[in-house]
Amino acid sequence: MIVATIVAAATMLLHPQAPQPSISMANGHVARHRDLRLAMPDAIDSPLPEALEDDAAALLEEAEGDIEKARKSYIGYTLAYLEEAMPELYRTLKADASHPDAHAALVEVTWDAIAAFMPVTHSSKPTPAAAQRLTAVARAALPADGLASVLDVGCGNGVLLPFLLACGLPSSEYRGIDMSSRMIDLAQHAHGGQAGAEFADASFADECDARAGDGRRFDSIVFNGALQFFADQPATIAAAAQLLSDAPDARIVVSHISGARFVRKEFADNPATVQNTMPFLEMMQGIAEQNGLQVVLPSFLGTEPDEIEKRLEDFYLIILRRAGSDGGDQPPPLPEGIGAVQL
Repeated sequence: MIVATIVAAATMLLHPQAPQPSISMANGHVARHRDLRLAMPDAIDSPLPEALEDDAAALLEEAEGDIEKARKSYIGYTLAYLEEAMPELYRTLKADASHPDAHAALVEVTWDAIAAFMPVTHSSKPTPAAAQRLTAVARAALPADGLASVLDVGCGNGVLLPFLLACGLPSSEYRGIDMSSRMIDLAQHAHGGQAGAEFADASFADECDARAGDGRRFDSIVFNGALQFFADQPATIAAAAQLLSDAPDARIVVSHISGARFVRKEFADNPATVQNTMPFLEMMQGIAEQNGLQVVLPSFLGTEPDEIEKRLEDFYLIILRRAGSDGGDQPPPLPEGIGAVQL
């Protein structure tokens, strides 16, 4: 069962959990900051193709309309191709799925299998509940005026882009990357008309290598529903911090609209592909400090440690922002006892 739980994660855009209140930011030490409430646009949409590609249509017909069976067939045929065309990678995948190259192949195949059938499994518009949470993620990713450059890691079909645009981001300041070429094709189909917006079939490691060469930096880097696919989360966030611009409010946003509880189920059901759970707050605070950042919490998470961790279970949203970006004030530290609970 390589895709079942991850398919459920993608489908949460259609059937999410109950919405949370609109957010106001707190700085990294739980001091109150500006209000981030934003009216949700009515017309947010990521249009899907009207029909399946020929290969997906043939597999669905072969499966007599059974989507799950068609996805499994897609994965099976892809692995058979790998065995013939890339035998060394195939042997690595069979011997050790946690090897970086093998894991990358598994992630790509899994999300390609989901993307191939999205024209018949998904609506182009998120539900109101999902849209509210995506609005919160987009708002957390941007300064008040929306003027920033954004790298969207694991962008999928570009679902976050219209929310960022609604919050004021110029389309030319957006770059989305994903390991699934079929997801990138869907993103191009939906949002390719946005002037200057970039979508690239690339891993985060590829992106880091490319930016080391050209020096390009971003004001905001977003891991929305993506960080659980990285085995070494501290190293991943440290690499992201190296890609941040010198903007005083540059930030990294880590989010999952279905929450930490859902990601634990993903991890339990499919550890070969989902390599981690969402970091607990104490871990995020340590990572932030190591990289010259501070933890920023939405006010709906509350201020008490137990309350914060409980609400992250349902909607995970933590911002790591440059330390001292609120005018240099030094508010009290985070409450004692925010610990990394081992499950």
